[in-house]
Amino acid sequence: MEKIARINLKTKEIRIEEGSESLEEKYIGGSGVAAALFTNEVSPETDPFDENNLLIFSVGPFSGTAIPFGGRHFVMAKSPLTNILGESSAGGFFGRELRAAGHNHLVFEGKSQEPIFISIKNSNIELKDATQLWGKGIHETESLIKKEFNDDTLKIASIGPAGENLVRYASIINEGDHAAGRCGLGAVMGNKNLKAIAVKGSNKVEVSNKDAVLHAAKSIQELVKASPLANIMKDSGTVIHMDNYVRFGDIPIKNYSESRWKGTKNLGYYAMQARGELKTSACFNCPVGCRGELQYEGDWVAWPEYETCAMLGANLYIDDLETLIKWNIITNNLGIDTISLGSTLGCFLEATEMGLLDIDLDSLGFEEDSESESGYKIWGSTEPVENLIKMTANKEGIGKDLAEGVDRFRKIHDLPEEFDVTGKGLEVPAHEPRSSNLTALDYATSSRGAYHCYEPMHLSFGMNLKEEIGLTEKIDRFSEEDEVIDAVIKIQNSSEAYGASGGCIFGFWFINKISPWVEGLNAITGRDYTVDSWVNAGERIFNLKRKYNLECGLSSDDDTVGKRFFIPIEKGGTKGYTPPLSEFVPKYYKIRGWNEQGMPK
Repeated sequence: MEKIARINLKTKEIRIEEGSESLEEKYIGGSGVAAALFTNEVSPETDPFDENNLLIFSVGPFSGTAIPFGGRHFVMAKSPLTNILGESSAGGFFGRELRAAGHNHLVFEGKSQEPIFISIKNSNIELKDATQLWGKGIHETESLIKKEFNDDTLKIASIGPAGENLVRYASIINEGDHAAGRCGLGAVMGNKNLKAIAVKGSNKVEVSNKDAVLHAAKSIQELVKASPLANIMKDSGTVIHMDNYVRFGDIPIKNYSESRWKGTKNLGYYAMQARGELKTSACFNCPVGCRGELQYEGDWVAWPEYETCAMLGANLYIDDLETLIKWNIITNNLGIDTISLGSTLGCFLEATEMGLLDIDLDSLGFEEDSESESGYKIWGSTEPVENLIKMTANKEGIGKDLAEGVDRFRKIHDLPEEFDVTGKGLEVPAHEPRSSNLTALDYATSSRGAYHCYEPMHLSFGMNLKEEIGLTEKIDRFSEEDEVIDAVIKIQNSSEAYGASGGCIFGFWFINKISPWVEGLNAITGRDYTVDSWVNAGERIFNLKRKYNLECGLSSDDDTVGKRFFIPIEKGGTKGYTPPLSEFVPKYYKIRGWNEQGMPK
C-alpha cells in the first residue's frame, strides 16, 4: 500500500500513514488517490490562501520502477488562480527520489509562521529554517541547500520570488528547470512559508511481479521505438511544434488575434539548431528524452519548450530567439508559469495598444513610434516585456495587477469580454481552440480549466490512437460529429487513469496500445485491472474532480472557453472557424451520463 507522510507546518507534527487499499483500488494511486484525499478533506469553501488548503505532492505506482516514463510527480491544492481544484506535474528525478525515499504522498497541512524547507532522507523528515533562502531565486536556493548538506545529488523542488509574493500563477520548480507550472500551486507553497523540499532516497521500490514488470516495460519500449511522434520528439523535443503547427493555426499569435506569422520560424527547433550545437536529455527512465540544452553566454542551459516559445514569443509578437532563451532562464529562476504569464502580458499589450490602460509607457521602456496609434511600439518590444516579467514576479507597479492573471486583470481594468482567453479562469495554453474541435471541447470540460496535456488533437494526425477503446481512425479537426465527443471523453478518462498510474503523458501519446500500461500496473501492484476497469477508474477520478468543482461554485455555464475564441480569424489555419461548443457540451453531458446541469450521477 502507498505511504502518506502528513507534515503539519503549523504544529511541526509529522505522521506517516498507510494508504487505504480500497481507495487505491478505486482510484489507482498517485494523483488519483491525492484527488480522493483532497476532495474529502478540503471544504469547497476553503480559500486557496487559507491555511486549511492542503498541498499534496504525489507519485504513482510507475514511479521508480522499470516501466518507462515513470519520472513524473504530481502536485495538488486548491488553485489561487481558478478557485477550484488545482493540479500540476513535472518531470525530472524528484518523483523517483521521493518514491525511493519510501513516500507516495506528501500532504502539507497548516501554515508555518516562519520560512522553512523540508529535508527528506528516506524515513527521516525534518523541518529546517529557510530564512536565509527567502527572497532567493530557484538556482541559488538549490545551490545553498546542497551546500548545507554537502550533497549535490539531492533532488529539490522549490519556489522563487513569484511563489513567495503569491503571484497567482507561480510555479514550483525542481532541478532548476522542471516546472509544475499550472494553476499557481507555487503561490500555495509560498503562502504556507514553505520554500523548498529536498529529497534523498535509497530504498528499492518493491513490485509484486518483477518479471511481469520487465515484460510490460519491454513491450512499451518496442512500441515507442515504432512511434512516429516519439521519434520526432526524440530528435527535436516540443519546440518542433513551432515549426510544424503554425500551418494549422494552432500557435497563439498576437494575443490569439492572428493565425499565422512569419516570425514563428525564428523560434522553433530549426532556428535553435542553426544557432549552434544542441544536446538532448531525459527524465528518469525515459526512452525518448524530449528535453534539450543549448549554449548561452558560455553555459549549457535548458532550451525553452514549445509553450514558452509560443506564449512569450509568438503571442507577444517577439521572434528574437536569444531573448526567449534568456527569458526561459529568468522565468524558471523566478518560478512563474510562462503560459499564464504570456497570456496576461498579451492582454496587457493589446489593451495598451487600444488605449484602454492609463500607463506610463516611457517608464516601462517602450519606444516611441509615430506610426503606431498609441504613439509607441507595443508588440515585439523585448526590454519593456522583460521589465514587466520582473515587476509581475515582484508585484511592483502594474505587475501587482498582472500577477492576478487574465481574468482578474481584465476585471480590475474593466476590459471588454473579448479579452477573455481563459477556460474556468485558467489561461488557455499554446494550442488554439479554434484550430481543433477536439482541443476546444477538451479545454471546455477539463477539470482544472484549459488544460492541454490530454491532447486529443493528436487523433487528427493519426497519433494518440487507442485501439482497445475504439480510437482507431483519424478524426478531422473540424469535425462536428459525435465522434469528437466520444473521442474526447475516452482520451480524458484513459489519460486520468494513466496519470494516476504515475506516467508522463507524453508516453501515453506515443503508443496506440493501453494494455501494456495496465499489465505493468498489475505487475507492480498485484491487482487485476482490465483495460476497461482501468479506464473506468480514470472516469471515476474525472467525475470526482468534477463534483468537487461544482461544489466550489462552477456550473454548466463555465464549460466553455473565453469569448476571444468565438471571434473568427479570417486568414491562416483556422479558416475563419470557431468551435461549436454550445452544441457539443449538452451531448457531452449525455454521453458521460451526467444530468443536464453537468453533474455526474
